Amino acid sequence: MSVAERDFIIIGGGIIGLVLGYKLKLRHPKRMVLVLEKEQNSLCHGTGRNSGVIHSGIYYPPETLRAKYCISGSKQLKNYVIKKNLWIDQCGKILLPTSTKTVESIPLLLDRANQNGVEASLLNGAELRALEPNCNPRFNTGVHVPFTSVVDPKEVAGSILSDLLKVDGEILYGHKVTQVNAESGAVVAGGRQFMGKVVINAAGLHADTIAGLTDLVSSYSFLPFKGKYWRLDSSIKMRKLVYPIPNLDLPFLGVHTAHNRAGDVYLGPSSTPVFGRENYRRLNGLHAKEALSLMGSFGKKILFNVNGLRTLGLRELRLLLPKGIQREADLLLEPSLSDHLYIAPDKVGIRSQIFDDENNHLLNDFVIQKQARVIHILNAISPAFTASFGLADRLLERYVE
Repeated sequence: MSVAERDFIIIGGGIIGLVLGYKLKLRHPKRMVLVLEKEQNSLCHGTGRNSGVIHSGIYYPPETLRAKYCISGSKQLKNYVIKKNLWIDQCGKILLPTSTKTVESIPLLLDRANQNGVEASLLNGAELRALEPNCNPRFNTGVHVPFTSVVDPKEVAGSILSDLLKVDGEILYGHKVTQVNAESGAVVAGGRQFMGKVVINAAGLHADTIAGLTDLVSSYSFLPFKGKYWRLDSSIKMRKLVYPIPNLDLPFLGVHTAHNRAGDVYLGPSSTPVFGRENYRRLNGLHAKEALSLMGSFGKKILFNVNGLRTLGLRELRLLLPKGIQREADLLLEPSLSDHLYIAPDKVGIRSQIFDDENNHLLNDFVIQKQARVIHILNAISPAFTASFGLADRLLERYVE
């Protein structure tokens, strides 16, 4: 088997892999950059199923990687979209408390906004309704975050792919990686062998699988969650995104609104355990060995309520039915709106969540591990799409250059 040599090999052609490849070529135009993707395009998984929200970074503790990369990445992503004349709705976001406990979380949220440099205003019910007439400020208070925007994630990914190719970056679709040698940088994909001076694992849902090929030693295990959205009928339009003030100890933001460039409005997502990393619909994407492994892992954690997973799981199971979504929606929006719900099977995603087995909790931050010639990006959870530009900068500066 002949060996094709490259300076940089990136495993995974989603948004993070595309941005990394593009930034590498801008910084090192004479270096050879190769992106390997097992699918026939970059949109089959997280990138193509993303809500397209450019998050502000208000939620995250300032010392976390999510905060650091989201803050720098969101500004770069928004500037990129505007510079390229891509579609963007600079709509802003309203955050509403849905219980007395989340009312008490508002000072912490505003403190994080201040530390992270995020513009956020505490408003009363009348002011919030003036911004978004469909919202339901039950506690007569909420937070307005004007920076938050919505873009078309497929359009953004397509533009970055085009830019990568223009600067002589290379991407090979239909090339599933089956072997990786961390010491030598040898990668086998699609029956071909490549040699990279630096290999970056940006495989998203399959990042742990790639890490397994390199025999990376870690205390993390894969624990995916499926998110499903429900669509409101076309008569409903929203000016702003409306989110609940979340439980800041969990990695999930709760049921919220989302909308796209066509004006379609969605409610979701659910965050339910799933037994296949590509199990988007019914039995599709289920594989017996993986399903049994995940069932065992989830079952044990739910049985003993590890990290509150039983409590979370029971709550999220209710969101599989319209009534469950309606109850959550009524906490945020005018109650009559929840009567307009429709199932939206095309709006389904799977979160590439990992679990820390040593400390018994869901990982609530990005994880980057270096292993000889390989850099692993693990736990690329939300806001990975927003953070992609910032994540690429820090990774290249700290681990590559």
